[in-house]
Amino acid sequence: MAFWSGVNQKVTLGTNTVVGMGNWKLTGITTDLLESTSFGDTAKSYMTGLLDYGEVSFGGLYDVADTNGQTMLLSALSANSKIGNIRLYVNSASYWTPNVTAVSASGMYVRSASIGADKSGLATIEFSAKCTGPWLLV
Repeated sequence: MAFWSGVNQKVTLGTNTVVGMGNWKLTGITTDLLESTSFGDTAKSYMTGLLDYGEVSFGGLYDVADTNGQTMLLSALSANSKIGNIRLYVNSASYWTPNVTAVSASGMYVRSASIGADKSGLATIEFSAKCTGPWLLV
């Protein structure tokens, strides 16, 4: 069995760790199913279309001083700019990342950032983003 513990996982922008993150999720990779049924067919038939790499979400502790991580993600959200160097580590060496080598437009667009606080805890931040182009496990 090749299970991965969360202890070695992290979120980075290139080689810069996004400080405070404690969870990440790359939601389902799907493919479009295109109906190709014609008159006279007795059953529906389909062919596959484009792949959709879904969405990315990650979050953890809010750190306003994290200028190479959290602040850059917030700036990308405000500027509607794509991030192509995100890495979602599954262990100390392997990670999911946009396949910018195959398709230079690959990356993610930050769709939302939620910051919260509670009197009995630490401030938190959650990001969600839409994947664009293909991603791969390196």
